[in-house]
Amino acid sequence: MSEIISKKLLTNSYVSTDLAVIIPTIDRPKEVKRLLKSIAELDCKVGRIIIIATGMDIQNVVMSFVNRIPVEYYSNEPGQIKQRNKGISLLDDSTKLVATMDDDAVFHKTSISEMINFWNSVETETAGVGFNIVNQVGHQHTWLRGIFGVSVPEPGRVLKNGLNTSFANVKHDVRCEWLNGGATTWRQEILQNNPHEEVCSKWAVSEDLIFSYPIGKIYPLYVSKDANVEIDNLISYTENAKTLIYKGKTQFIWGAYFVIKNSDMSIFRYMYRQMLSLITTLIKGIINKNKFFNAVGILQGFLLVTPALIANKNLTILIKKHT
Repeated sequence: MSEIISKKLLTNSYVSTDLAVIIPTIDRPKEVKRLLKSIAELDCKVGRIIIIATGMDIQNVVMSFVNRIPVEYYSNEPGQIKQRNKGISLLDDSTKLVATMDDDAVFHKTSISEMINFWNSVETETAGVGFNIVNQVGHQHTWLRGIFGVSVPEPGRVLKNGLNTSFANVKHDVRCEWLNGGATTWRQEILQNNPHEEVCSKWAVSEDLIFSYPIGKIYPLYVSKDANVEIDNLISYTENAKTLIYKGKTQFIWGAYFVIKNSDMSIFRYMYRQMLSLITTLIKGIINKNKFFNAVGILQGFLLVTPALIANKNLTILIKKHT
């Protein structure tokens, strides 16, 4: 058992069939097929696999696995949060744990068995446990970033300025302050009692922070080093100038929204962090035009959020209009 886990008497007794897997997807049949194939090749069985699709009809792809795994197919209106909420609404008492997964994830053969083992070793009040995303770069801290207040040594932390540190590719189990929205298992009652807020946006870039951080202030959150998955690029936009500007602006607005929603965060520290980011991104933009366009997006975020803060306006208006 990990040293970070309390030594008090533990009573969890989950089995793999207690777990349901919810997978929102849009227009990615190849990725869904690959994910379902990895589930079919697990060393244990899960209780349910719920595909919530929007866009193209991929029912034939999904249901081709019905004789191998307990897969279900549903269609829904667009929006990853709406799709995930739809999946949660379909759960019943047979499900005790829920894995919310991105459609471009791939399970390792022992991912679920290791995850169940971990759940059976932690406090009963634990709310969520994240998978270890082994093909992404882990948290990288430097003393210089620490001096400027934009990093801490520990993975899985959330700073007062709204910055969250990565917990990908960890080498030991980690107690976290937030969890990834597309590679995490939750107790079902946590999802039922804390519905994801549905804010209209093409890219809800901070939805996992917005959802998990308040929960982590009440219940334990972990990442299991042995429950390994792989995830491709989470955003598949073409990296043209328009997209890079959009991404910089969207990340700025959503980040400000997250900070304002949490009273222990500081919007002043957030704006300071973003000012540093703008300066360093502009400098990098001298030799990398992609960084320049990203900086333009950050600047647009400043110009949109600053007057809204002064006027004490709800940032959801900006999110709906500009993201």
